[in-house]
Amino acid sequence: MRRLVLHVGPSKTASTTIQQYLSTYTNAETALTYPKWGWTRPDNGHHNLAYQLRNDARYVASLGGLNNLRQDLEKGRQLFLSSEDFPIYPPNLEALQVAAKEFGYTFEVLFFVRDPIARLNSMYTQQIKTFVETRRFSDFIGVAAKEDKLQIKTVVKERLESAGIKVTFAPFIGPKMGEIFARICHHYGFTAEPTQFEHTNPAPSPEEIALYRQIGHRMEKSHVNHWAACNQLSKKYGFNRKYFGFDAHLLTEVKNLLEPQYAEIETLNVLFLADELQQTFFKPREKCADILDETTFQAYKAEIIELMRL
Repeated sequence: MRRLVLHVGPSKTASTTIQQYLSTYTNAETALTYPKWGWTRPDNGHHNLAYQLRNDARYVASLGGLNNLRQDLEKGRQLFLSSEDFPIYPPNLEALQVAAKEFGYTFEVLFFVRDPIARLNSMYTQQIKTFVETRRFSDFIGVAAKEDKLQIKTVVKERLESAGIKVTFAPFIGPKMGEIFARICHHYGFTAEPTQFEHTNPAPSPEEIALYRQIGHRMEKSHVNHWAACNQLSKKYGFNRKYFGFDAHLLTEVKNLLEPQYAEIETLNVLFLADELQQTFFKPREKCADILDETTFQAYKAEIIELMRL
């Protein structure tokens, strides 16, 4: 039976990396096709279809959506669609289910499973470095921890399967993402090698977060890449720790909130590397969210500003 596959992310599981790679398969003679319509950003994800399904104001009809999907299904094309903005609420996916059934397709959701605590931290640092988030981490976490895609078993697995939608779970293991993406591609009929996936999206250090907040609005005017500047100077000043926003009290609070998720992940039947995935689950470590030497940081900041010609 022909397949319609919906990769829903979630966010902070390297979705952009696989979207950019699969965008080369828009016209390829492979088991599945990665359609070109519905792209809204340089990452080549089908975000416009996601916006349409969610009735999001960002939907732009001219970029393509459900009509294009139906046209492809009518031609018999097996499709792989990807956007971390895709909903997982069954009523929002009903239009895809109906279309799949009408044209004789199976409908499947692909979901990458990442350590929930690490994903929350990554969500925060991503928003910091794109100047979206200005709240303290403790304020951010109170809202973010309620996200539906963090409730992997009860909201993702049980709710979708009860609606008749097959869910396939794949592991997110940072150092092995090239291998994992290649295996996923082969699973769906694409050709890929681990070396073809470059995932370079490092978490900022505490010092870099401070820089974002203090001079972020000026960085866009620089002709020198901020990452290049920080990489050049971080070693000189001894700033080489990635940010992890949980202090001891907050970590306990968040772990209590997410504790059921860790037990439930073991029941998901992850496609492969299930044992390796569990080894990535967060373990308490020394807090590294403070700037311990303000004098050194100010010197670092001044040299960054000079290097970036701000």
